[in-house]
Amino acid sequence: MQSCIVSFVHLKNRNEGIRMKAKSKKNILMLCLLYFVSFISFALPYGYMQTFLVYVGYDVVERGIILSGCAVVAILVQFFAGYLCDKYKTDKVFYNLIVILFVISTYVMYRVTEMNFFLHLIFISLVGGLFRTVMAVQDAWCLETDDDCKNNYGPIRAFGAVGWMIGSPLGAWVIEQYGYPSLGLVFAVLSIFNVAITFFMQDAIKQEKKEGIHFSDLKKLVADKRYVIIVLIFLIINIIATADTYTMVDKMLVLGADEGMIGARWSIQAFTELPLFFAGGYLLKKFGDYRLMMFGTIMYIIRFLLYAVVQSPEMLIVVSLLQCVTYPLIMITSKTLVDDTTPPELRASGQTIASAFYVGVSLLIAPVLSGILADAFGLDLTLAIFGLSGVLAIALGSVYKKI
Repeated sequence: MQSCIVSFVHLKNRNEGIRMKAKSKKNILMLCLLYFVSFISFALPYGYMQTFLVYVGYDVVERGIILSGCAVVAILVQFFAGYLCDKYKTDKVFYNLIVILFVISTYVMYRVTEMNFFLHLIFISLVGGLFRTVMAVQDAWCLETDDDCKNNYGPIRAFGAVGWMIGSPLGAWVIEQYGYPSLGLVFAVLSIFNVAITFFMQDAIKQEKKEGIHFSDLKKLVADKRYVIIVLIFLIINIIATADTYTMVDKMLVLGADEGMIGARWSIQAFTELPLFFAGGYLLKKFGDYRLMMFGTIMYIIRFLLYAVVQSPEMLIVVSLLQCVTYPLIMITSKTLVDDTTPPELRASGQTIASAFYVGVSLLIAPVLSGILADAFGLDLTLAIFGLSGVLAIALGSVYKKI
């Protein structure tokens, strides 16, 4: 009788394990689909903001001021978005709300093709800030779905790179065929599919806290030295990465690149990210996230020094192939290192608040700093200065390792 009971328990546990494994596999597949579709759509409004401002007629300083507005929105919205996700124990609902606001802002922004500084300041700020916020919430959702999804974040995120690779040339084609105002409408249609997918997905699993989540709980994050240093490291790295979006595009435009070539660059970069994203889980186990972060930072320094040297759009695209190393390693380790230094009940807050600072503040600093440095020293020296600032991140990484 006892042996029968033991056998029954073992069978029940095995069946439960099979059921959980199947559920986890479904979660991974649905997240892969969400990243693929969402990044196709996100590439349209975000990838062509700068060329749109050039098309409308803004100079480099005006563009820097307008694009810095993205940072203000990114900081404010991300700061509160993660807290609300944790407080109300849902990432899915707030993800979809942000996507809807993103669609409305994009539609209005691209419909106005005449110079209107304050209108473009408001709506481009919303587009850039909401783009960063929706990505941060999506990443937090992925990490909080289950442990298998967290451990497979790299391969899941690779499907986002594939989506971006498709969305970038799609955006260029829409602009060439129908003009900038059509981007908002196409983005809205794609976003319908994006939101529809979420209705078939599991929401994030939140850590229960008996007394609930309160705003005062966020003090735990800033009181943790390891968390603060990690955020500062990724702030410096993201200032460099943001310069790749703005200063590098300015150099390409000066050297005669058009929207099609810039779109090709986005697409090629997304393609080169795939191998390391897919290998992310293996690399984390073999080398650890700290070593990968430091190596990715060194490669960013080399990349920007090469940007400063080459003098043709084609060669700039060739140098951009270093995206295969820099972006995947920094993206993956930014999520895992922040997650490791965040209390379990504040995981969404930890991710979005960290992103608010290392992404939002970099968006605030980099465009204005880029414009000032470019006017004073030229684009080549500006790119070299941004690259060499990676030395500060390496120094802070050494401090983090000793704590």
